[in-house]
Amino acid sequence: MLTFLKGSIRFDSPLVLFTMLLVVAVWWWRRPASRWPWRLLVAFLAMLYLVMTPIGADVLVAGLAHGLRPIATVDEARGADAIVVLGGGVQTMQGGGVILSQLGAGASLRILEAARVYKLIGARFVIVSGGIADAMLELRPEGEQMAAALVIAGVPADRILLDLQARNTHDHPKTTRPILEANHIRQFVLVTSPMHMRRALTVFRANGFDPVPSPSLLRSEQLDPPALFVPNDDSSYLSDQALYEYGAWVLYWWRGWLK
Repeated sequence: MLTFLKGSIRFDSPLVLFTMLLVVAVWWWRRPASRWPWRLLVAFLAMLYLVMTPIGADVLVAGLAHGLRPIATVDEARGADAIVVLGGGVQTMQGGGVILSQLGAGASLRILEAARVYKLIGARFVIVSGGIADAMLELRPEGEQMAAALVIAGVPADRILLDLQARNTHDHPKTTRPILEANHIRQFVLVTSPMHMRRALTVFRANGFDPVPSPSLLRSEQLDPPALFVPNDDSSYLSDQALYEYGAWVLYWWRGWLK
């Protein structure tokens, strides 16, 4: 269900565009004299424009990430000696019997934050939690590629522990628990995207943990600040991620996973 939401419920997805055009067309056909189909189409296009701009994306993200910020000092880590970084999306391609993996932008930013926090607090371990969310799309566990990226970012390979079983946010506390207990880790810093952080914290706390949140960046630092009202791919991506997150909150509430 969540995989379907992530792949199809986007502002600019073919499913959403087709559904909106179908509704407008049927409405016009049934009520040719009505102005409401035209108003609906204009409102949808205006919304589509806004969510593709930085100002629109920032409004959607703010509803999920308001008040969250990365830790800046050792004291803010509250004695944590480990980091748990959650998967954020990977692409795998296969051809000629060879499989290649590439982290998405969100996962890459999480890796950068995990490496920064590792150096800041002198952590004993970084636990990478990411398995195969969809076997049809992901041919290798995401955690393998994330671990390789962590090494490139400066974390020694022998300090990285892998959780390759988690398929989604609901799984992470359960699949990381044996690793945390085996290594006597009582407090840890949780790293994920700003939009995902509150849902991840809620799920971890529902399973008896109290991690210290340190959200990753929304955008890479080398990018110039985008013009507030100019549509761009980055803002469209952030808006889509925010829309998915709002939908995930509803689904998790419905299933009783947010207790």
